Amino acid sequence: MKKLGVTLLVLCLAVAAGYCDKVYYRAADGSWASMEAPVKDGRLQIEIGPQIAPSGEAILVVNKPKWMVLDDTTPPQLSGLKINGTSRPVSTDTLHLGCLTSDTAEVIVGIKDDKNPISAAAVSFSLADALGAKVDVDTSGLGPPKTSGRLMVKMSGLKAGSYEGTLKLTDLAPLGNARSWPVSFTLVGISVSDDMQSISLANSAGSFSFELGVSKQLALPGGMQVYLTGSLAGWVYPAELTDVAVIEDTAEAKTVLIKSTRLQDDKQQAVPEGRARIEYELTIRPDTPCLLVTSRLYNLGENEAGGNFFWGWLPGAYFVTPTQGKQEWEGVAQDKYIEVGKVGWVWLAPRSEGQPGLLWACDCKFTQSRFDTMIIHSPSTKLKTDEFVEMKFAIGPADTPGEAEKMYKDLVQRGLVPEPPAPEE
Repeated sequence: MKKLGVTLLVLCLAVAAGYCDKVYYRAADGSWASMEAPVKDGRLQIEIGPQIAPSGEAILVVNKPKWMVLDDTTPPQLSGLKINGTSRPVSTDTLHLGCLTSDTAEVIVGIKDDKNPISAAAVSFSLADALGAKVDVDTSGLGPPKTSGRLMVKMSGLKAGSYEGTLKLTDLAPLGNARSWPVSFTLVGISVSDDMQSISLANSAGSFSFELGVSKQLALPGGMQVYLTGSLAGWVYPAELTDVAVIEDTAEAKTVLIKSTRLQDDKQQAVPEGRARIEYELTIRPDTPCLLVTSRLYNLGENEAGGNFFWGWLPGAYFVTPTQGKQEWEGVAQDKYIEVGKVGWVWLAPRSEGQPGLLWACDCKFTQSRFDTMIIHSPSTKLKTDEFVEMKFAIGPADTPGEAEKMYKDLVQRGLVPEPPAPEE
């Protein structure tokens, strides 16, 4: 005869002294039933057969608390959210904390369950890639007999940037119904690494980061990279950041100035010292989701030299300009660079569903590369010693071309980006 294997899950281990106790079990159809079980020498005597363990497993509840509702298959829900004392909308699917402005935060989450209390012991709140940050979780507002309560999370030591994490809650039903929510927020500000070789800037759009590399400098929210290529007696890129300083830190704007005099060429060979300097002035503001960029290429040599640079290479499903509307890429098909012109702004359509498009605003010349990507060129000019060529642009997410145009006009009106010159007659 085949033996019946039974896994016994006892949720309440204490057994009160007495002649018998009521034991609840889950039947094959998911309903709950009960039986009387005699107590002898402090031990329950339970006969487990196919009715109690129809599939070889038995789920039993002994000494059921008065508050416990057995027939419960629904996990807890979020019912409210406060951040630093201010109430915020709460989603049923995500826990989005929005933009924080301090490296410390107190988050209070309202929680409710239709039938059972929330398990304080099973609460989990975690952040990914949050080195140096401290997270304290207070679950004293949860637990029986109430089926609702609050969770308090205190975070400290946060650095500017975007954060993601997970909140997991479980109720005290016999089956322990659990649910997880993705957690996200941005700490607005500027953070410089200890070695001063990487910088993070965060605003309402998310995190922008700056790191060294021939083919990577400025990483945008969503993961795209845009970088500067300088030309001054040969190609030049930053090899090491030689000076990083936050030059403005006010409620209106936060700006970091990045300088590099240790440069490399396109083959990652060192450029002779004293030839050039590259500067990046990066600004975030609370009144725009865009990052404001001012870049400069200095001639440090003794002789006059021709200098210019360009930023690239941003892709998109297609692009839109205010003068020509929607445009399909033609660079690959024609195997050449195609001038778009000084159009003021372009909108790059997202290449995957669910991602925003991108506004790129500048008074300089836009060009399609022969790789179906967008680049912008600074003017080309002769530079004497300590003279520089400069370019300013704004870049940030925009869902539609209409939104991009509205953002551009606002930036121009407030003097944050210059308009391109009017076309010559």
